[in-house]
Amino acid sequence: MDYINDGRPGPQSYKCPSLFGCNLLYLIVLVLMILLSSAVGLFRLELENTEQWLVFTFIMEMLVIGVPPLIYVLVNKANIRQTFRINRISIKELVLVLGMAVFGYGIVSFINLIWYRILSFIGTPIVPEFPPINNGRQYITALLVMALTPAVVEEFLFRGIILRGYERLGTRMSIIATGLLFAFLHLRITNIPAIIFLGIMIGYVVIRTDSIFAGVLYHFTQNAISVSFMYAQEIAKNYLQGVEVVQENMSNIPPEMWIATVIVWGVMAVFSLGLFLLCAVALHRTTQSKAGPQYQMAFEKTKPTPGEMMPVVGSGVLVAIMICIEIIAMSSGL
Repeated sequence: MDYINDGRPGPQSYKCPSLFGCNLLYLIVLVLMILLSSAVGLFRLELENTEQWLVFTFIMEMLVIGVPPLIYVLVNKANIRQTFRINRISIKELVLVLGMAVFGYGIVSFINLIWYRILSFIGTPIVPEFPPINNGRQYITALLVMALTPAVVEEFLFRGIILRGYERLGTRMSIIATGLLFAFLHLRITNIPAIIFLGIMIGYVVIRTDSIFAGVLYHFTQNAISVSFMYAQEIAKNYLQGVEVVQENMSNIPPEMWIATVIVWGVMAVFSLGLFLLCAVALHRTTQSKAGPQYQMAFEKTKPTPGEMMPVVGSGVLVAIMICIEIIAMSSGL
């Protein structure tokens, strides 16, 4: 893994991640993710309570996704501030990014709903199960572990190193490629379209604001909303003595309720899309000076070589195998 010059002449030039380097880093993290998930299933690891599950999740997130990028930049003696875009961001930009994240959640939820329905024609989609969040202490801990930690470590990996490495292919290509890689690392076919959308939007706000903090805020907000819904569900169940006002996952929706559910979420998605676009347009205008023509000319566009893309090709093969296994499990009802 190496660093190369970013292609800009003059004193502002600095070394940034090579395309081969960031692709190899991605492959290493992906392999670690697969080995971890396989080990958990092989040894049938069962954690007794929510606190143990949260501690285990935090440790694994840090070791698998947090440590490899840190080792990468330390070994290469990288310019951390430049590589990770540790730049100031204005309050107005933060508010607009927050608005995009909040209203974007309605869009992501609708994408998940439609995609789940499509997958249900193949079999029963496998939905990740999370332990219940029963009290305020667990809720705060879950926000730190399930919302803040992945928002930081995953953003430093994807919108830090990987986005920098892909920028020589062009700004749009770097955003799209990073969003795709971000989605496939999650190794869940049920979430891929929604996470692709999420990854592309996070890449966009990071590019426009030229700050990793925009990506962390967007990512944290999306995760925090999910955690909050989980906690609200448990409160409702306890208050109503176990009656589920809102289904915990889409597999519990009765067949006769699907059309009504799609209509309701569709209306919410349209409303969310309108407000999301308002925030996005406002952010685009606000950051015009940061991401204008000067930035677009900052990197010389180059075509990737087969050698540079070999690690990501290997990653694609691994992801395809994992997806095929999941599809087989779905269709077999395992």
